[in-house]
Parts: sequence; structure tokens; C-alpha cells
Amino acid sequence: MKFARKPYHFGIHLSGGFTDFKIKHNELFATSDSVLAIKSKYGVDFGIGALISYHINKYVELRTTPGFLFSNKQLNYTFANASTDKKEIPQVFFELPIEFKIKSQPLKDVKIYLIAGLKYGYDIGGKFKVRRKANMPIQSPHDFAINYGAGLEIHFPLFIFSPEFKVSNSVLNSHKYDNSLPSSRFIKGLYNRSFTFSINFEG
Repeated sequence: MKFARKPYHFGIHLSGGFTDFKIKHNELFATSDSVLAIKSKYGVDFGIGALISYHINKYVELRTTPGFLFSNKQLNYTFANASTDKKEIPQVFFELPIEFKIKSQPLKDVKIYLIAGLKYGYDIGGKFKVRRKANMPIQSPHDFAINYGAGLEIHFPLFIFSPEFKVSNSVLNSHKYDNSLPSSRFIKGLYNRSFTFSINFEG
């Protein structure tokens, strides 16, 4: 198929899934008699972006899907007096991943593939009013993550349709420690992570 043999493909990337924080507590939390638990609750996210892929050979592609990811995370605090506090943290990331895509031999018009790479993200949601409330944990806008997943390429005469599942784990601590904030005092690190299902249309 002449279309499938083109060295460059462009398209649209749409995604949705679940997201939360991986929390690392500090030494103060182990000795605290006021805060019993700090947990992250899964929220939903959805994204939209472009897709640009370069075919190194018939089995390997270099790909990027720059775009915006909208998510809503939640931190739940449980205190010794049995009270609780919920911190809603909406985020809007501009993301720029660089990924390698390794494909199988075709079975009729379908190929299985694995994908892995790195992703830089910049959170422009830090200026939201809810994020600037008193006693909100402060986060760096920068994020750096490892992506990996799998998907299917389904070839049609004029485009390629690709459903895909991907996991993203941040390796950069986004938490800015502030001993004056009860919401921050017992946290050593917050790491973004997500489980995403996406569909790609390449033309």
C-alpha cells in the first residue's frame, strides 16, 4: 500500500484515562500525631493533540504527540481527631513526548506494536484560583516522565487507526516543600502518574 510506505505520517491524538499522585512521605509523617494518612484519589484526564511520526524502517518509528492534557487529581488528608480534608488539584499540561514505536509483521491489515519513550510536561494550571487557595500544596510546573504501552495499527485505504494503552510515570518530584503549610509539611514528594487509553488517526 503506497500510503503505508510514506516516511512521514501526521494525524490526531485523542486520549482519556485515570490519573493520580504517587506520594512519598517524609520523616515528620512517621512521627506525626496529628495527620494519620495522606492518600491520592484517582481522577480522570483527557487529552488532545497532534501526531507526527517518522518511519525509520518498516518495524520502527520515531513519534511525538504534542498536545494538552486536562486532569483533576485529589489529595485526601485524615487527621487524628477523625476529621478529613480534600484538596482538589486541577491541572492542564502541555506535553511533548518523544517515543519509539516497534511494530510486528502485519496480519492482513493489522499490526501489533509496543511503544516507549520520555515525556516533558509543563503545567499551566498552577495559576488557577483553586490552586492558589490558602494551605494548598505547591507544585513545580515542570514534569518529566517515562511512557510505555502497546497498541494496534489498523490500516485502511486512506488512513491508519490506532487504539493504544499507555502508562506514564513521572521521575520528577513536583512537590515544593513548605514547612508552614500543613498540607505540605508531611510530604517529601508528589509524582504524577496516569493510565491512558488513546486513539490515533494518521493520514
